[in-house]
Amino acid sequence: MALDLTGLSAYTDENAMDLIKESILRGRTVDLIQVQGGIKSAATINRLSTTLNAQAGACGWSATGSTTLDQRTITVCDIKINEAICLNDLEDYYTQVMMNPGSYNTDIPFEQLFAENKRDAIMALVEDLVWRGDTSGGSGNLLLCDGFVVLFDAGITASSTLYGTYSTTTFDTVNNSGIIDMVDEMVADVPSNIINNTDLHLFMSYANFRTYAKELRDANLFHYTGAENQGADFSLMVPGTNVRAIAVRGLDSADRFCLAAASNLYIGTDLLSDAEDFKIFYSQDNDEVRFLAKWKIGVQAAWLNEVVWYVGV
Repeated sequence: MALDLTGLSAYTDENAMDLIKESILRGRTVDLIQVQGGIKSAATINRLSTTLNAQAGACGWSATGSTTLDQRTITVCDIKINEAICLNDLEDYYTQVMMNPGSYNTDIPFEQLFAENKRDAIMALVEDLVWRGDTSGGSGNLLLCDGFVVLFDAGITASSTLYGTYSTTTFDTVNNSGIIDMVDEMVADVPSNIINNTDLHLFMSYANFRTYAKELRDANLFHYTGAENQGADFSLMVPGTNVRAIAVRGLDSADRFCLAAASNLYIGTDLLSDAEDFKIFYSQDNDEVRFLAKWKIGVQAAWLNEVVWYVGV
């Protein structure tokens, strides 16, 4: 008599490998620009500027010139994440072998991996909000707060010498140096009073950075090797300048380039570590594990007239 296996399903070993978390491109803008903490709702960036009116030397006193004290306001948005997990649901799947004996489940069996994945996702969300948050035109999580794109689109317009446009389709053309020319044009637009700053950054998406790096290489600029940390952290010095081109997750799909001193850009928050100091706890009343993260975030530039802003069309 032949062996009858029609009542069985093909076996798949679901426990042979460890559980692995997804890869998430975390943000890094927070580590590059200014952070103003202690903000519960709004706070000011206090500015000072001066006007000098020099005169020919002579006896007497004729007061001229002025000193101006003014402010720009950072308004922060309250953001939270609430998630609930019924651990009983894990008993019906391969995850049951990770759980402790007994019916009183109070801990996620893969809690460390769960926490690491949440941390990376929150840092990615913070980065996205810093750049692409849009309370009127965004979608999903990006509706929660306005970011630099909204701020600069409104404050740096076509009438400004700091504003420019570029063709997004040109950058997709093989062996086209349009992005090199555009970056050089942006550097030329930097206001003369900040051109010698040591923290000038040209922020762009990862896709545009890779296009820029490729075109620099293909242009065969003789001495240029593209070796300035390019492979390690997606940043490089724009050849012949003091400007560092750097890729940031927050500008992915935004079709924007931003050239500014890092010291001119601000992130407002209450406590910087709030977003990472989330809580995972067992709720006995609800018989579930809960995840809670809360933080505040907002952005501002101290001086809009020191930001070069190029928009893709």
